[in-house]
Amino acid sequence: MSAEFYDVLHARAYHRHALALAGPAGAARVGIVEVGAGTGLVTDVLIGASSVPVHAVEPAAAMRAVLLSRLHPPAGGSAGDRVTVHACSALELSLSGQADLAVCLRMAAGLPPEERRALWRTLADLLVPGGLLFLDRPPARLPARPARRSLGEVRLGTDTYGGQVIAYAEDGRIRCDYTYLVCRQGRVLRRAQESFLLWPLTREALGEELADAGLALDGDLPPDLLRVWRPLP
Repeated sequence: MSAEFYDVLHARAYHRHALALAGPAGAARVGIVEVGAGTGLVTDVLIGASSVPVHAVEPAAAMRAVLLSRLHPPAGGSAGDRVTVHACSALELSLSGQADLAVCLRMAAGLPPEERRALWRTLADLLVPGGLLFLDRPPARLPARPARRSLGEVRLGTDTYGGQVIAYAEDGRIRCDYTYLVCRQGRVLRRAQESFLLWPLTREALGEELADAGLALDGDLPPDLLRVWRPLP
């Protein structure tokens, strides 16, 4: 449902992460896997900065439609030949040992704990020893009270695209209610709503989960990215 608004209202946040990942992508020598590629806002940078095969994993058809439109024809030529789009969940991947860089943004915190732990095992399997994983920092605790945040506004012709998200605690999880509006001359033309649940996870608990999967929490990469690696034997 939110695919229509993703590039319009979320591109700025993804762009910051993408720029931070350009260096690690350029250093990749085996392959890159991006799970939860969405509309390809980060994928585009990973491709442009690297010279290795790139695997973009996106199970949602609406998001994948935008992703494929972004990759072809702009990727084109030799870059396009390096990109494979996987229409499956990360847990269904079969890419053992095919990457020395994995990227997982805005996805892990939305998985129930058992699925999240299975994701770490999957990522550990696809990384070669010494390979790196980058993920965004999950929320560490439940919000004490509902928190509202604007997603900004973008003008396209006579229309204004805008949105907001309200996050609040619900049964030990964080519920995020997104509302998107398209307005013309002050009149609402279209409204879309979507909700997501996030599981809070402290850094200490995350480190323990990663260690159980054979990964090590290594440090931070601005802005708000965590660097994880698969230790050498």
